[in-house]
Amino acid sequence: MTLAIDSETSIGGIAAKYPRSLGVFEKFRLDFCCHGERTLQQACEAAGAQLEDVVRALREPPASADGDARDWTAATMTELADHIEATHHAFAREAFDRLAVLVPKVARHHGAAHPELFEIERVVDRLREEMLDHMIREDRVLFPWLRRLESKTSILSGPPWSVKRPIDCMVHDHEEVGRMLDSIRTLTNGFSTPPGACGSYQAMVGLLRDLEADTHVHIHKENSILFPAGIKAEAASGCRCGQRRDAGEPTESNGTVPGMRRKTCATHDGSDADSCGC
Repeated sequence: MTLAIDSETSIGGIAAKYPRSLGVFEKFRLDFCCHGERTLQQACEAAGAQLEDVVRALREPPASADGDARDWTAATMTELADHIEATHHAFAREAFDRLAVLVPKVARHHGAAHPELFEIERVVDRLREEMLDHMIREDRVLFPWLRRLESKTSILSGPPWSVKRPIDCMVHDHEEVGRMLDSIRTLTNGFSTPPGACGSYQAMVGLLRDLEADTHVHIHKENSILFPAGIKAEAASGCRCGQRRDAGEPTESNGTVPGMRRKTCATHDGSDADSCGC
């Protein structure tokens, strides 16, 4: 992997251009998802990592083939949104189904000796609620909006605001998810298990580790690739009235998707989510 980077290159840009770098960034605990706008130097300083060590690791040949080495910057928004739904959204939903059984079980049997398990259970419950609601809003509102922006058969309609408004809300959600994942990592002591941990305990911690790793990549693909592409596509189209939709597709009188529950939007002055397109 030949890298044309320096310390002022954004870490999100590196991760987008060189997908194999994600494993290196995870190893050094560099935040390439929620704070992909930081330079490589800034990311290293925030994580307490040495820039020289990170660059050296990036330039080493990969030890094995990566599971997802595709350059998603070359994909259409439709292709990337489809991939995120089929891969990352599906994984997260399956993981939370399993954790809904494992976490209470482990806390019930081992909580007396490891009281931090009860806090892990509370944080995982909040994370599940946040991510499931977030993915519904992406699947039903934002991703269809992005697909329509690159569709030549759609007509202009919908709410009179930029796609950047719901994107801002999604990015705000990502930051909250990142904080909860950090809390889980701390509570599990870096996803380690105590001596003699039972199979359920080990399975729980392993699944939480996998969920963190997948969510980091998931957020990176949205924050650093999909969302900027959507904002750029809207600007190129000259569209000022927000959403595109196919003729005949139903919307409510306020332009929202039927059946979407209302959610308070902390990003836009505490306004209702429907009023800012989230």
